[in-house]
Amino acid sequence: MQFEIIVTRDTNLLVPILHDADEDDTRIASAINDAENTAYAAYVGDECVGGAVMRWQPDESEIIYIAVRSVDRGKGYGKALIAQLVELARQQPIQALMVGTANTSIENITFYQRCGFRMDSVRNDYFSYFQMPVYEHGILMRDMLMLRYDLANLNLG
Repeated sequence: MQFEIIVTRDTNLLVPILHDADEDDTRIASAINDAENTAYAAYVGDECVGGAVMRWQPDESEIIYIAVRSVDRGKGYGKALIAQLVELARQQPIQALMVGTANTSIENITFYQRCGFRMDSVRNDYFSYFQMPVYEHGILMRDMLMLRYDLANLNLG
């Protein structure tokens, strides 16, 4: 599989892909266009299969958004995207990558742990801005679970 990521600020390309990470397309577009963030499109050949938005900072950097198109899930592209972000992080003076997901997103929590992330902290009531209660797996979405990838870790689990 020829997998590569490129830097882009193409909101028309990335917003539909990243919509699965956040239903607020305006918030996604703002993150893509934020000068402090770097947005990436993930390609297999000529096809864009995923995307990510990173906030690179000394010490700890954060994956703000990451998603693979629903039709392309289960093909290893998400893990490949994480691996490329880890490689980019290793080229900088960064000690860890952080990523957050809802307390209810069991599949995401499992995925990140399989990629080598470990539970780090909780951002309590992070999703309190939602107008209506959101339930996933019968659980009220309230908190953001933060997971950390220590760059001293030599493999992706």
